[in-house]
Amino acid sequence: MAFFLEYTAFRELHLDWYLRYAYVRTGEWTRATHCVEAAFDALSSGWTTVLRSECPAARAWQLLREQAGERTTCSEGHSWSVHCLLRDAQADTVLLHHHLGLSIKQTAGLMGIDDHAVRALLRSAERAIEQFPPCVSSRLRTTRSTTAHNAPPCAPGGNSYDSKSPTDSS
Repeated sequence: MAFFLEYTAFRELHLDWYLRYAYVRTGEWTRATHCVEAAFDALSSGWTTVLRSECPAARAWQLLREQAGERTTCSEGHSWSVHCLLRDAQADTVLLHHHLGLSIKQTAGLMGIDDHAVRALLRSAERAIEQFPPCVSSRLRTTRSTTAHNAPPCAPGGNSYDSKSPTDSS
């Protein structure tokens, strides 16, 4: 493969956060690992084209998001349902910044977008979240330090939205 060292460096730089993201999206490590491996396989097969793109990180993020989406279902009790309620880019910024605790700059770098775009996505996500019932919105606003397990339950018959960090299972 041409540019093998560049690909290897990119993979090592992003692997841990990609796995964390995929775990939160899919709810289990096996699916998360398969998701990330599939994204990296697709990335490596077209690596020279990716390098010629305007932003390789954005292309890689798109592949990861697609793989995670294919392995995630929006169902009651899913471990991180923000992707079932918000647009993908909004949900990704909320997940990375609020749930995984990445800075605006780190979130932007991982997604291959600029800091201003991350801030705009977070603001639009917050406005969207404000429209949800309190039993849902309070759980979507949780951060790493405050888990959704402390949020009030939804009304009978409502959905159960519960957040679990990959570090919770250690």
